[in-house]
Amino acid sequence: MTLVQMSCVEGNRKHNFANARLLLEHYKPRIGVQFIQFPELFAIGFRHEDYGKEGPGVPGPTTDFLCSIAEEYGAYTVGTGIEKSGDKFYNTLVLARPEGQVSGTYRKIHPFQDERDVFMGGDSMALFDCAGIKVGTQICYDIRFPEVTRKLALEGAELVLVPAAFPDPRSEHWNTLVKARAIENQLYVAAVNRIGFGFDGKTYFGHSQIVDPWGIVLTKRNSEERLVTTQGNTEMIESVRSQITCYADIAESGYDNIKRFKE
Repeated sequence: MTLVQMSCVEGNRKHNFANARLLLEHYKPRIGVQFIQFPELFAIGFRHEDYGKEGPGVPGPTTDFLCSIAEEYGAYTVGTGIEKSGDKFYNTLVLARPEGQVSGTYRKIHPFQDERDVFMGGDSMALFDCAGIKVGTQICYDIRFPEVTRKLALEGAELVLVPAAFPDPRSEHWNTLVKARAIENQLYVAAVNRIGFGFDGKTYFGHSQIVDPWGIVLTKRNSEERLVTTQGNTEMIESVRSQITCYADIAESGYDNIKRFKE
């Protein structure tokens, strides 16, 4: 798994694609199924007026870039881009398979606050089969909704990918949420976050990380432009679940009703 922790120049896909390729010059594939993941809207950013000027990227140049990276490096490749629908947009994740073709897409369900002025929310989750590994996807703000990860886990997800653009001062939220989703669902979470400055004065802290089903952060957190790489083993999932038997101990009958008491 390789997370491309990078900055973004708003509205300049050419620059951002070139920067991503420059960072990937340091890419070293490992044994097993490979994943490369870019931050949320890594190619164009969040300045909404750019979307009309530059046009959608999904399908379009962002999709084409992700497919080319997937084919070049023989890796499942993930990033999000702008998808046009009428006069509204979706923030849409694309997963490209190693052959250089689109495996599927996921529309961000939870646009954050004023993002709703531009983005429509998606109406479904996505679960991919990547060479036998069940992979769920979320985008940024989605990670604050634990029911999304739990539903994906109950459907068999072993790895959840989270491209994001979490700004300061929310690093403690980010670190805690990523780790919590891995622990409570006993699966891998690979979360890549943007760094640098946004057009609106926001700063992005990075802390891209991969957390295993036991809750161990496998990668060093920092705010540098770099590749964050490690290797996991899905066999660990069954080991953890056999020790802490959360799934076997689900008691749905107790979740259906709430006793309410008044003073």
